[in-house]
Amino acid sequence: MNRPVELAPPRFETGDDPIREVLRHKLGIGPHLARREAFRVGADGLHCEYYHCSEQAPLLVFLPGIGTYCELYAELLARLCDHGFNVVGVDPRGHGYSDGPRGVYTVEETVCDLERVISALLERGNGQVAVYGYSIGAVIALALAESDERVDATLCGTLLLTEQPPDLMHQMGWFWTWGTAQLFPTLKVPLGNFMDFDTLLAGNPAGEVINEDPLVVFDYPLSTLSSLFTHRAASYSNCFDFAMAIIQGDRDEVLPLSYAERVIGQMAQPSELLVLPGEGHMIPWDNPTLLALSASQWLQASLK
Repeated sequence: MNRPVELAPPRFETGDDPIREVLRHKLGIGPHLARREAFRVGADGLHCEYYHCSEQAPLLVFLPGIGTYCELYAELLARLCDHGFNVVGVDPRGHGYSDGPRGVYTVEETVCDLERVISALLERGNGQVAVYGYSIGAVIALALAESDERVDATLCGTLLLTEQPPDLMHQMGWFWTWGTAQLFPTLKVPLGNFMDFDTLLAGNPAGEVINEDPLVVFDYPLSTLSSLFTHRAASYSNCFDFAMAIIQGDRDEVLPLSYAERVIGQMAQPSELLVLPGEGHMIPWDNPTLLALSASQWLQASLK
């Protein structure tokens, strides 16, 4: 999809934000951020952070987890670049440094935005494209791969599909979200209602600081949640040409391996399961070295 592309300089101004340097220090991402090339794509001001490897490298599009933004994953993105990829992390609309009302986007809008990002960067590499979505970013990564035939491989850091609710509580929650969103689309729901950040970040040196980060989205409008939790994956019942895998730790606190196995068993789209022993849901921060190595090995094999 060769959508029109407009590039603009980034906007890093965050006002009175005393924790920015503290957060970067605790995550140890300063040296990695020095390597990034930041810019904005499109009239909607989509913020991107690009790590260039070479003109012979494939493009790898990274989509962050719910509430977060790509700067927080700088070490992972830099290490993926070191393994031979031109990596671009993208802040969805209303997230991180991107423009837009906080937390407001749809899956369909985001796919269109990402197609513009691919168009902007495709000529800087060898023409191959892969997409890696972490956590809720995996839903969008899969939707992008289904929509854009330029995508050759899709890696999902866990994958939640509405066609396969993990349990009855999830299914009831999705029905409630959809129904209530029809009446009160702008009503905001605290992220803590369905994600236990305190437990997930326990032991992480940046845990407490992230909870104070003004760029993290902690409250989502029901319209966004409804878009995410009612989106239907075309690859659930149809096969596509792109390679696909789910990568996650065997101690994931959000979605167990048994759920990933069930998803893979029910999907029409062939998919592999890459298991990282001893790792939980927050692998991008807890063990970015292992994650980058495992992800890059699968991506390189899939793009041959």
